[in-house]
Amino acid sequence: MLRAERGASRHTLAAYARDAAHFLDFLAAEGVTDWSQVDVARARRYLVRLATSRSRATVARRLSALRTLFRFLVRTGRVPANPFRGLRAPRRGRRLPNYLSPAQVRGLLEAPDTATPLGLRDRALLELLYGSGLRLGEALALRAEDVRSGREVRVVGKGNRERVVLLTQAARSALDAYLEHGRPQLAKPGVEALFVNHRGGPLSARGVQRVVARYVRASMGAVRATPHTLRHTFATHLLDGGADLRSVQELLGHRSLQTTQVYTHTTRARLKEVYDRAHPRA
Repeated sequence: MLRAERGASRHTLAAYARDAAHFLDFLAAEGVTDWSQVDVARARRYLVRLATSRSRATVARRLSALRTLFRFLVRTGRVPANPFRGLRAPRRGRRLPNYLSPAQVRGLLEAPDTATPLGLRDRALLELLYGSGLRLGEALALRAEDVRSGREVRVVGKGNRERVVLLTQAARSALDAYLEHGRPQLAKPGVEALFVNHRGGPLSARGVQRVVARYVRASMGAVRATPHTLRHTFATHLLDGGADLRSVQELLGHRSLQTTQVYTHTTRARLKEVYDRAHPRA
């Protein structure tokens, strides 16, 4: 349903399935046995209850999922109207993206033991996430054949939108080493995925999260960073280096420039810290 309507990614579909399951638990607790019993009052009551224990971002996502679900139910004749259609999602708070300093990135990228196949994989993965600003799902969707040569890679992002991302020289070198000396020792025959696990199958999203968390702990201790932190860091470092916002938007694959503008708040906040610390009259 969602894949047909929006071209949603596998990770988005999984999140929406969990959201629908949570709503079904709520309906069961209320004794609801049919979709037609879900009216606007019950839909609003669910959102109010949800907002007491979940973040605004989670409430907004679940509202979006349920709107889509009931739009499908209306279209297929299961319910007469969409009870979530007129309800507004709470506004998301603007939280500044977490990012790493250049020194922290250097320590992270140098943490894997490149004398081992898994270390070669992890170095290539980290170089790609930081050097190209890929989303986790975009990196996992890559096949080995997609990155055999060159400094450009075609990826499919949110909404099945395709874009070309650039590889740093360091990422190109790390990928070459992994493809030549690491992946052949790890991958099972017939596995096309670029990044594979220790059993030879495609690396999972959870596997990538564990890889990043392990090297963050090894190189930075208590610092909190995720695969998406490397994407934030990619954008922040580009803007700090003088890249224009529109170019960063294209490199990130953002549909709206407004989404990219959050990174300007990060760089402004950093500049204000420098100003307050350095200017004698600040």
